[in-house]
Amino acid sequence: MKKVFFILATLVVVVLFTSASSNKGKGGIVGTSAGDFTISNADGVVSLSQFRGKYVLLTLWSSADVVSRLDNIKYDRYASKSANVVPLSVNFDRSSTLFTELVTADSLETSSQYYCERQDRSVFEQKWGQKQQYNTYLINPSGTVIAVNPTDQDIDRLVK
Repeated sequence: MKKVFFILATLVVVVLFTSASSNKGKGGIVGTSAGDFTISNADGVVSLSQFRGKYVLLTLWSSADVVSRLDNIKYDRYASKSANVVPLSVNFDRSSTLFTELVTADSLETSSQYYCERQDRSVFEQKWGQKQQYNTYLINPSGTVIAVNPTDQDIDRLVK
């Protein structure tokens, strides 16, 4: 009986610690530096560091993850009404054609939507943990993640 209890207790501890650390990449932890990346779209090339001095709402999404797609639409709408937040959305769909169709179908602001080519995905997988879970990150003007999946009220409160 003691052996069974010990095994169960060990299992619980392992599950708690691995689930807390595996669903977010290093960039996804509140209080850590967002780092930098460069990505391009039809409007040009952008890097996260060029937005230092501004609040950035970075959304990582895919049509395969319905919640992240809906979140991208929601955050895109929020950012279009806010002068205080720069939207930056990165898509991880299997094809750029699908991505382009979704941007049109969802009536998204094209200048803030970027498709991540397969060869560039390792940066996001390592830094942001996007392979396990897609999220939206609020990044402050100094480049620190200050919220993950914030509500509109959270953003209004944090962005002053």
